[in-house]
Amino acid sequence: EACIAVMPEGRNAVNVDNVRVCKIVGCTMSDSQVVKGVVVERDSLGSVKHVENAKVAVFGCGIEAGSTETKGNVVLKNATDLRNYTEGEEKSMEDAIAAIAASGANVVIASGAISEIAMHYLEKYNLMVLKILSKFELRRLCRAVNATALSRLGAPTADELGSCVSVSVQELSSARVTVFSQTLDEDTGIATVVLRGPTRQILDDVERSINDAVNVAKLLCKNGGCVAGAGACEIELALALQAMGDECPGLEQYAIKKYAESLEVVARTLAETSGQVPNDVVAALYAAHTAGETSAGVDVSGDGLCNAVEAQVLDCALVKKSAIQLAGDCATTLLRVDQLIVAKRAGGPKMPQGPGQSF
Repeated sequence: EACIAVMPEGRNAVNVDNVRVCKIVGCTMSDSQVVKGVVVERDSLGSVKHVENAKVAVFGCGIEAGSTETKGNVVLKNATDLRNYTEGEEKSMEDAIAAIAASGANVVIASGAISEIAMHYLEKYNLMVLKILSKFELRRLCRAVNATALSRLGAPTADELGSCVSVSVQELSSARVTVFSQTLDEDTGIATVVLRGPTRQILDDVERSINDAVNVAKLLCKNGGCVAGAGACEIELALALQAMGDECPGLEQYAIKKYAESLEVVARTLAETSGQVPNDVVAALYAAHTAGETSAGVDVSGDGLCNAVEAQVLDCALVKKSAIQLAGDCATTLLRVDQLIVAKRAGGPKMPQGPGQSF
């Protein structure tokens, strides 16, 4: 669902950076959801927690009084000078915040510090305030809401403002997050998978699985070919290589047959991790594939074999091809090594060894 949401219209392509994962401890995995937009793991700073039809102004700097490049001294002779100086600073900040509000913006995002005076006037003009320190997260948010990050504090133009259906602060378990939601028919380049789970370790494992799935979706957009999984593809290749080795004269046939034997590792690993006898499962797979059952694979949830295609256990053809090529290149590189460098112990006094002692 997240990959389809970030897929450009009229073009089958998935950018893996556009699918984000937000991990929140609490509830169960069934409570996870996909948000078309960005989920920021941060609460808003002011009292405004929900905005509909948001106009987002993004600043790549802080919202505070600017400092000069050179040092200077301000001489205050009496209380009137001090009051005038403070009122002048407040007046300039109020003018800047009023200009932002007059531009139509009702959500302000800053990547730097926000002063207390600025927060006072942001609350006065009923603006939602959010601080995002990560420049990468700020860049993704700008892409999601079609906004331009400004490097100076001032009123943004209509082209620089971003738009969003709603911006709201939600409390998920014990964490408060800010959700920038878009409707399903809007064209946004970011989708966030909000993962829920009981522990951080489970969420980390699921995040890795999601990243693998997104990369597989990216490859399937390039080439939609799939092969039977559960070790079926490897056993079929092993049979073909063994037949090729029988027809090949000379010593090369032994290398070909050993290469075919090495492909059995996938089926053996699946059988071993599922509590079955690897030798019996591999023998049964060879018998099934010899009989013409080219989709027969290891049934990890039961006992014996299963039809991988009917069970919808498929592997991406590009991933399988790349894995076999890399394994072959690695083995070839190791066989070409004709010199070994043995690491010597570092200098220093040797430990005394007596009879029966080994250090």
